[in-house]
Amino acid sequence: MKLVPGPASIELASKVSSMLNLKLTELEHKAFPDSESYFRYAESVKDEDVVILQGTHPPQDKHIVQLCLLSSGAKDLGAKSVVAVVPYLAYAKQDRRFKEGEVVSIDTILNILKQSGVDRILTVNVHAPWVIDRSPIPIENIDAIGILATYILKMNFKRPFVLAPGKKGEEMCAVAAKVLDAEYGAIKTRRDVNTGAVEISLENVNIENKDVILIDDMISTGGTMVKSVRALRSAGARRIIVGCVHAIMIDNADGKILSSGADTIVATDTVPNKYAFVSVAGLLVERLLRL
Repeated sequence: MKLVPGPASIELASKVSSMLNLKLTELEHKAFPDSESYFRYAESVKDEDVVILQGTHPPQDKHIVQLCLLSSGAKDLGAKSVVAVVPYLAYAKQDRRFKEGEVVSIDTILNILKQSGVDRILTVNVHAPWVIDRSPIPIENIDAIGILATYILKMNFKRPFVLAPGKKGEEMCAVAAKVLDAEYGAIKTRRDVNTGAVEISLENVNIENKDVILIDDMISTGGTMVKSVRALRSAGARRIIVGCVHAIMIDNADGKILSSGADTIVATDTVPNKYAFVSVAGLLVERLLRL
């Protein structure tokens, strides 16, 4: 097996390499004056099973093109197979047609990756897990909520209560609550299909004087989290810890979350960020060894 470190995920690839005791494949990478990416495999990948570790976090388009170049290049050079390890899989927010005429982005991206030679995708907490069944490429989806909760467990909570927004919220809460031995519930959300604005509501949730772990698979602009934190503060939460798998954090989202009343933020390293106290490297290694 050849482990190829994509430019978007060098640090995570190094962790995986160390745990596998497998040397990273030497790869030359530079940018042309017009910012186009150049790659050269400095060692042979002919007849090899190639694993490319490349996240598609912002700038998404650039990182996706780089993944396509690396995959198609490996196949052109004779690779036997290509597994794309994509810690954060972009464009999964548009998983269906909400309004007439919309492009279903994730279907397009998956088809592009297939045409680029990707045989299998290994990802973490894909934003729309229901796309897996219709994907043209087999997708292995790893759940990192458990290791996120395990880290939070060490933070000494008093009467913890786990909450999460959205339709996947209750499922994520159940996983985290089992680790934390905590109560859990869900924050109901409703998104305006025209403006994208999200409304939240706390129903049948009593968190007065309790420590709250507010989790989500992804934080992008932080709008939903900010509203949730404010609502929890108003409802009497004692301490609020925000946890997420993918910390995209656009436009000072983390600052807005903290200033709205959250005590701290905990995330994984699927996306390079300053709150990445939890690494998914072990989960990726475990699944790669199975493959």
